Amino acid sequence: MDDKRRINVNVDHSEPVFFTDNVTVWHNPQKFVMDFTNATPRFDKVGEENQQTIAVKHKTLIMDPILAKIFLGVLKDNIEKYEKNINKIAMPKPSKLKPVKPARLADAASKYIG
Repeated sequence: MDDKRRINVNVDHSEPVFFTDNVTVWHNPQKFVMDFTNATPRFDKVGEENQQTIAVKHKTLIMDPILAKIFLGVLKDNIEKYEKNINKIAMPKPSKLKPVKPARLADAASKYIG
């Protein structure tokens, strides 16, 4: 039987591009969760005082384990193509500075006026 069906597809482009400068990944037996974040410092004048604010936005992706593994392969393939055709990605040397715990970072950021 020659049954033809028409499917209409609508692609929503209303969301702006999201730039991320950090990603947190965790998993359980049913899913992988990737939380992409963007932290942007702001300086606001509140009355006569300057106040530093860190605006944090995030987008979360949740995938089943099979799609996560497919995604890993696609990302690896694209990184290899990028390095072959454009430029080798150089990883920075590890910092000798001790990492700041997130709670301390938030406290320090709220007190610092740059």
